[in-house]
Amino acid sequence: MRRLSARRRPSGAGDRMPRYKVEELYGDEVVASQTVEVEEPIKAAERVAGAPISPRTLQKHWFRVVDEEQRSIFEFSLAETIARDFSK
Repeated sequence: MRRLSARRRPSGAGDRMPRYKVEELYGDEVVASQTVEVEEPIKAAERVAGAPISPRTLQKHWFRVVDEEQRSIFEFSLAETIARDFSK
């Protein structure tokens, strides 16, 4: 069995990075979209969000990353910061 990875090599385009379409969504509504060239889908979402990303879509504000060449869709949300309560 072959394991698939979110990281892929450029396909016949020399050293060109893969191109991903990143859509920013609130609920089901796309509020922004742009195309970026990076190594991995999660890096594409992080570049657009400008913040750390989680590989789960647990929030109303989330990101859909489309790799049209490989016909793959990835979904991410902003990484939640862990609240630290040192008062206990």
